[in-house]
Amino acid sequence: MSRLSRLIIAYIVAIPLALVLGCLVATPGMASIVALGFVLCCLAAPLVIQWHHALLILGWNSAFILGFMPGQPRIWLVLAAVSFSIGALNHVLGFKSFLRAPELTKPLLFLLGVILVTAWFRGGIGTRVFGGAGFGGRNYAYVLGAFMGYFALTAQRIPPEKGPRMTKWFFLSAITNAIPNVTYLLGPSFYFLYILVSADSAVSQAQSDWEQNGLSRLGDFSNAAIGLMCFMLAHWGIRGIFEWHKPWRLLLLAVTVTGGLLSGFRSQFTLMVAVFVIQFVVEGLWKTAFLPLFCLLGLLCVGPVLLFANKMPSAMQRCLAFLPVDINPDVRADAQASIDWRVDLWKAAWPEVPKYLFVGKGYSLDPLDTDMTTQAARMGLVPSYEEALYAGNYHNGLLSILIPFGLLGTIAFVWLLVAGVKVLYCNYRYGDARLRMVNTTLFSFFLTQSLFFFIVFGAFNVQIVVFLGTLGMSVSLNNGVCRKEVPKTVRIASAPALALEPA
Repeated sequence: MSRLSRLIIAYIVAIPLALVLGCLVATPGMASIVALGFVLCCLAAPLVIQWHHALLILGWNSAFILGFMPGQPRIWLVLAAVSFSIGALNHVLGFKSFLRAPELTKPLLFLLGVILVTAWFRGGIGTRVFGGAGFGGRNYAYVLGAFMGYFALTAQRIPPEKGPRMTKWFFLSAITNAIPNVTYLLGPSFYFLYILVSADSAVSQAQSDWEQNGLSRLGDFSNAAIGLMCFMLAHWGIRGIFEWHKPWRLLLLAVTVTGGLLSGFRSQFTLMVAVFVIQFVVEGLWKTAFLPLFCLLGLLCVGPVLLFANKMPSAMQRCLAFLPVDINPDVRADAQASIDWRVDLWKAAWPEVPKYLFVGKGYSLDPLDTDMTTQAARMGLVPSYEEALYAGNYHNGLLSILIPFGLLGTIAFVWLLVAGVKVLYCNYRYGDARLRMVNTTLFSFFLTQSLFFFIVFGAFNVQIVVFLGTLGMSVSLNNGVCRKEVPKTVRIASAPALALEPA
């Protein structure tokens, strides 16, 4: 076909399509939105097919949502479904196969089976988006989406030369979590950005502004800070961050820690410190002169912070409330009230454990009971933690898996974490030298998150995305699970003996 013929055909298709789209835009409505969405999906299909794996990695930790879809899902959830579908199709057609990681596949399938069986016995998924009467489908959607996302990440290998760059973007995309809080600070002129990101954390930010003596916290800064810190660790490592002739790296680390303090969450600040310490040990710096240097630097930094803690913003003071420092009494009272609230919640939740030990409670909720519990809590007829207790927000890692999915679910999840630590360690220990730093960061991050899930704070329906995303990235980077090379022994065949015959 000549160039002129292709040009004529393009004009014949493009001009009527442009006129139709112009009419749809001029007359907005549901039918117009559906038609426009269909056309845009068709136009974007070649790009999505080509770059679906990279888009999933880029969107996994981001805060972007698809506001025009029912339930306003996170963009990573939709990308996981698309990427998994393409990967499964390639596997069936024989183009590409899923990467093998049997140590992870077994506990994953076991845990998935427990979740599906529990949902079957406890009233189904409960998705109102598709006309159901119950609540709880959102939790199931994100948990099952995390499983799909893991297999989508392991559907193809990331080339070793691109591995460091893709891992950095995997972590760096988390800074988009700061957009809701920053948008609120910028004012109404920027509120249109809430079409792209959820405004949940900004709601609590607005409430604190209207309340007298309200504690203003930039809650989503916590995820942004941990993501930026992991990006720095994967890019430069601790040794590279503290290079004396590149002081801007240390300044960026200080800004990151400050952003984490502005979130007001003690657990997230402690998590950042723990990730740094564990990576310090994994990199082997504790055997070098860096150990006394870091101890001295820590004393120099912590001293002024402790002395002038009461001069800091209230959110930063709240992060330091677990330390014996002089802070605002109202802030310390707020932090203590949070601890007391959680202890009361746990005391009320533990008696529920035997009831759901063999068949978990699941996530499905009755809408009438949900409404009555909410109204009773607001009217003060029941303790304030009853609403969180009924919704399954236990603020405790063990309870968040033990009550919804019982003992079998807990065993499967612990099995998955132990297997994950083993796989990440093998990839860190025996992986490609070009991926040494990113494998170190993935291992340190996963190990810290696993410990914190049970010791400090955990929520299975939220953190399963973090765990499976980290495991999927490691498997994709290292083409599965790296093994220790066993030296091959070469057997030398002995020459046949020659019979000596008399001459």
